[in-house]
Amino acid sequence: MTESPQLGPGAGRPWASSAARAVGRLSLLSLALAWSARAPAQDAAPSYPNRAPIAQYQYADRAAEIAAARSAAPGSIADKATVLTLGRTGYETAVKGSNGFTCFVQRSWANDFDKPQFWNPKLRMPQCWNAAAAGSSLLADYLTRTEWVLAGVSRDEMLARTKAKVVAHEIAAAPGSMAYMLSKDQLISDPTPSSPLHWYPHVMFFVPATDGAPWGANVPGGSLFSATSTVEPVTTYFLLVPKWSDGTLGPYVPESGKPGMHRHG
Repeated sequence: MTESPQLGPGAGRPWASSAARAVGRLSLLSLALAWSARAPAQDAAPSYPNRAPIAQYQYADRAAEIAAARSAAPGSIADKATVLTLGRTGYETAVKGSNGFTCFVQRSWANDFDKPQFWNPKLRMPQCWNAAAAGSSLLADYLTRTEWVLAGVSRDEMLARTKAKVVAHEIAAAPGSMAYMLSKDQLISDPTPSSPLHWYPHVMFFVPATDGAPWGANVPGGSLFSATSTVEPVTTYFLLVPKWSDGTLGPYVPESGKPGMHRHG
């Protein structure tokens, strides 16, 4: 097994290795979180070969989904953002914002098509995209994919359609694209013994497919990670930050404000 990257000082600390494994479970659109480090066999998450009934991907009511979407960013941003919620045929505008940000909760099909959790109905990934990202083809790609899912299009057919869009240069990262993912309620993957339930608060940056090394990404002791989608020509950078959107400390920063052992709650 290859050695997992560390997210801060202290090689071998549980919070560092678990975060590195979790990064490998999401795609460009999720988010989610790259670095496909191979976890032990007993740590493998279950697979979801087929789409679950659509009701399992839904919130109980629109108000709950709006609140979850807004939890992705600090209130000063989320309270003035446009909010999208999942409807019967696709995402709908539930709240019209004024600051250019768009908040929504991604579902499991934001993953790359070959990921085992592509159909996991439990996943919920609140995020707020700035104007550059929300106005780009990246968000349009995810929203279109959602319409395909709700219309019953197969995963293979969605992959074929997406590849055709890439060939036609219809999917690209816009300059200045970024997103907040600071929700305590985020669930990016089934939890495992070495992967925390909610991962870590982070900010994402979307750029054309590139090598993360010049950015200083994916290095031992760092807090910046990168992932390139297996389909879309886009790299996502994930910068870990110390606090959730409500201002409380994240799981890898203890009360002293210094990096330490991973803790829950």
